[in-house]
Amino acid sequence: MPKLPIAIGSYEEQRRFIERNAGFLREYPRLNELSKKVFLRALKSPDRREVERLRKLPEDDPAVIGFEDKMAAERIIFYLGRMAVDDFGEILTLAGNGRGFGAYKIVRGMYERVVTALYIEKNPAEARIFAESSAITKLNYLKRTFEASPESRSRFSDEFMATIERNAAAAQAKRKQSICPKCRQPVTQEAWTCVSLDVMAKTAEPALEVFYPQFYLEGTAQSHANMFGIERRLIRKKGGGITYKETSEEEARFAVHLGHHLMVRLLAMQNRYFALGFDDEVKKRIEGFVAVWGRSPADPPESE
Repeated sequence: MPKLPIAIGSYEEQRRFIERNAGFLREYPRLNELSKKVFLRALKSPDRREVERLRKLPEDDPAVIGFEDKMAAERIIFYLGRMAVDDFGEILTLAGNGRGFGAYKIVRGMYERVVTALYIEKNPAEARIFAESSAITKLNYLKRTFEASPESRSRFSDEFMATIERNAAAAQAKRKQSICPKCRQPVTQEAWTCVSLDVMAKTAEPALEVFYPQFYLEGTAQSHANMFGIERRLIRKKGGGITYKETSEEEARFAVHLGHHLMVRLLAMQNRYFALGFDDEVKKRIEGFVAVWGRSPADPPESE
């Protein structure tokens, strides 16, 4: 029996990553420490007296709506941020093993989470729509599951399915509607918001919209089956012919750059939104970013 490995990954690619990214790896422990301060905490519960006061008001009272929007926004912004921190860890794991194209895929999701959190920060009325879209997603997931495996329906009670369907219908009804220019009938949007991600980025943090191709489109090309994604992984040899790019260490370094950029913006936003009082530490981490990459987070990263 062959011995089991004591680690997973490529030692040589890990060694080269450490050599090429020494500056970042010296900064990372400080970044990670601030991340822990920002996210390893409990969210504050709403004031009980305020809750009791609002319970006496109608559900459509502006004060009630504003309060519920705020509560939903706080939780969504916090947990999207927490997931983005996990994304950054996954970027480092892939990039540290020379898997830059794989890291691009995670950058894409991290960017979407950070942009969505920033957008909801500025548009808290969208928070409940975002939260309630979960029921629609669940119902669609179950329907497709039952189509592929009809016997799996027996695992769910009629009462459970009725609740899911009722919640999904309510969420669908609340979604904004537009009028089709041809038939003049209302058209319900499929996504939780009618605003595209690049427009959300421009609304929330204009600089992030400028980086949309690097942050999002590159990862999209690597996540889906398309010719551009194939072409990005091919190398034309000097003597003629084409070969497959087995490792993507240049892309790995760039993915870390992009992820670090998003982390700095994320921590600054969380500190601002929740008034955590880490202003000096956030400032130092921005300075740390500049020291590593030689440009401020407001400047577009350049391909390696």
